[in-house]
Amino acid sequence: MDGNKKQLNSIRYRYIAVVAVLLLMVPALLYSIVRIQFVEGQAWRKWKEKQSRDSIEVAPLRGNIFSDDGALMATSMPTYNLYIDFMAYVGNGKMPKARVDSARKAYKDSLYKYVKPLSAKLSAKFEDKSAEQYERDILAGFERGRRSFIVSRKRVDYLTYQEIKKYPFFNLGKNRSGLHEKQFLEREKIFGTLASSLVGFVNPETGRGSYGLEHAYDTLLCGESGLCSRQRVGDRYMNVVTKEPRNGYDVYTTIDLPIQDIVEKSLREAMDQYTPEYGTAILMEVKTGRIRAMSNLERTKDGFYVENKNIAVCDRSEPGSTFKTVAMMACLEEHRVKPTDIVDTGNGVKTFYGRSMKDDHQCGVITAEGVIHQSSNVGMATLADNGFNHGKDSKNFVDRIYKMGFQQNLHLELSDAAVPKIPHPGDAKRYWSKTDLPWMSIGYVVAIPPIYTISYYNAIANNGCYVRPYFVDRIQRGDEIIEQFEPTVMTKKICSDSTLAIIRQMLDSVPIKGTAKKAHSDIVEIAGKTGTAVLDYSGGDRGHQASFCAYFPAHNPEYTCLVVIRRPHGAYSGGTVAAPVVKRIAEQVYSREHRLELKDLALKETVDGVNSDGKEVVLKAKPLALDDEARDMGIDKVPDVSGLGLKDAICRLEESGLRAYVQGHGHVAHQTPKAGTACRAGQTVEIVLR
Repeated sequence: MDGNKKQLNSIRYRYIAVVAVLLLMVPALLYSIVRIQFVEGQAWRKWKEKQSRDSIEVAPLRGNIFSDDGALMATSMPTYNLYIDFMAYVGNGKMPKARVDSARKAYKDSLYKYVKPLSAKLSAKFEDKSAEQYERDILAGFERGRRSFIVSRKRVDYLTYQEIKKYPFFNLGKNRSGLHEKQFLEREKIFGTLASSLVGFVNPETGRGSYGLEHAYDTLLCGESGLCSRQRVGDRYMNVVTKEPRNGYDVYTTIDLPIQDIVEKSLREAMDQYTPEYGTAILMEVKTGRIRAMSNLERTKDGFYVENKNIAVCDRSEPGSTFKTVAMMACLEEHRVKPTDIVDTGNGVKTFYGRSMKDDHQCGVITAEGVIHQSSNVGMATLADNGFNHGKDSKNFVDRIYKMGFQQNLHLELSDAAVPKIPHPGDAKRYWSKTDLPWMSIGYVVAIPPIYTISYYNAIANNGCYVRPYFVDRIQRGDEIIEQFEPTVMTKKICSDSTLAIIRQMLDSVPIKGTAKKAHSDIVEIAGKTGTAVLDYSGGDRGHQASFCAYFPAHNPEYTCLVVIRRPHGAYSGGTVAAPVVKRIAEQVYSREHRLELKDLALKETVDGVNSDGKEVVLKAKPLALDDEARDMGIDKVPDVSGLGLKDAICRLEESGLRAYVQGHGHVAHQTPKAGTACRAGQTVEIVLR
């Protein structure tokens, strides 16, 4: 009993001792809290500020632009400016002064040992300076203690940077050589010039879209910036993300890449043949208004053709005879002309109100239908002038054109899109001349962007339903579709069924017995109208603009196509210069869509045998592929890009001279052709990402 009592007392004494110690510590703790908070607080807050920096903006990745089937057309690729820190030997700057001299000497010995082979490598790679000049510049930079000596003004891609890191001296590593980089994200168009002006451009300084779809959808493509703060951990700073960046949306266009390739190659052939100022070609889906291909080629001072401006959308000019279709429809719809009406064009020269008009060729006495397929200026102007009471009813003529929807603004998504300019007799700001009606009826006085011309002909092909052309199918992020664009009807019916039937019959005859005989095809029926506009009919440089707008197949139209070629040399009429381009496009697109085996097209043919006469028999034919022109250039094997991210995979393929056709998101799960397969430079490798 006494033992238990002693044990309880011992516990009690220990408990009292612990409580007493804690009570004695409370005043000390309170004192420390007050001291830190009110006496030393300012000093501690300053110390914390030194360990972290204000929020820094974290740039999101810009969204990609794809073709309609998910092939990558434009993406942001990393490029690098390379620098040398010639004081890398001092590390973070805390090296004792006693060791600086010896460290500098060791660095100098290494640099002087490798500077000659390094300079030779850099000169061979960049081709901007001689090896001797590189050596002088590098040694001068070292003597001056430059910390950011730029190796070359030329930026390099990721694979080139990895290669340069293996050069003599640089292969010693970043800390010993001082080689470092500054990364930039540059916009790269995977398929080069294909639809380049439609895709547009990004300002490399601001990273914002400056033209085309890159500009029109810039806000969505840019995404939302995040935030991070620089906080010191030990003796180094680290980025701590406080708000994650939200990468940009992807834009899926309506462009069909194989068709785009057909259209651009067909246009380029005509450009090479006629060396014009520029040319544009558009292919539009009849029922929906989807632009399936668009090519704009402009000649530079050096004689090359580039895609810098979207001529099809931005340019506005007098279209010439393609406008006669619109004028004839106005005459028919207002019941001023019948297709059987007779008009005497005489010798092809007629004076209207003191001003002379000429035909390109004599047509004599023809019907109103003949005016269209013979493209008679005198005939069309006479019908319009007589039909509208020698200009007294000009208002009704222009009103009818307006009612048919040709004047309305299509509100295209491209910011620099031009709109038609069709003057009205009632416009108080413009003097209406008596000659305006006859000259407007043959495609002068007005100014029409090519995209409006093809849209109107597309309405004729679409049974009078005028649909708005559009370039973007959907906006998407990953597998989530943010917005899906659908066809938009601008005018349900541009004219009566009777007028539509008459005008389509007239257009049917143009390639058969009219000015577009070179567009006549045994493969697919083509209907349309040629245009030949004089660019300066008042004198001076009387250049021409040749055009042909058509739809095919004529009796069940699937596509509408327009080709415009400005200031061609050697020939100038729409029937000679532009019509054959439309024919080539129509035949190749039609054969591709309907899987035909054709002999007389611009196709790569496989000869399988000979007939009894000893002549070659073509049994198979393959449409032109994106890489056919590069087949004769040699490289060895397709590189292995499996498992790589998108940008690294594209870099590796381009380094090998190959193109990438990309589908999906993530990392490369499959590639065709397989790694190690023999290939040619310029060939396309399909990579599937998951």
